[in-house]
Amino acid sequence: MKNISLVTLLFAAFFVSCSSNSKLNKREMKDFYVSIEKTPCYGKCPMYKMEINGLGEANLEAIRFMKNLGSSTSQLSADEMARVVVQSENTDWESYDDEYLTGYSDLPSTIVRFSKCEGDTSILRYESNKAPVEIRILVETLDSLRKVMVWKSDDFD
Repeated sequence: MKNISLVTLLFAAFFVSCSSNSKLNKREMKDFYVSIEKTPCYGKCPMYKMEINGLGEANLEAIRFMKNLGSSTSQLSADEMARVVVQSENTDWESYDDEYLTGYSDLPSTIVRFSKCEGDTSILRYESNKAPVEIRILVETLDSLRKVMVWKSDDFD
């Protein structure tokens, strides 16, 4: 039931973000930054960090339990970037706690970082489904993009 609710919210967020325009000006877009980081667990949880800047440039550091390990880069389309920006803006970062943890040491954490101007980075860490729904939707969007983006390896073998 929780998965159905999350999928419904993802669809709603997608349609809202597609119909909304970004409110960030050029300077804020230059400084825009969002990232997700997945920490290890005691099992085979994927461990990585993905960063996206205001130009839509994405960097992925795949650390463990992923198809291609190492550093890679990719580029978001204008539509993908607009969706990320709108979802990031529609999140009330200042109202959230810094952490939403379960207390179970076996669970991986998700760390989300967001900034729209230098020096104002918001950092939120959560486990399981403990984060506010807007954060979970943003993370699902970023993770979905990560899975479909074409990544170019920065590592030379």
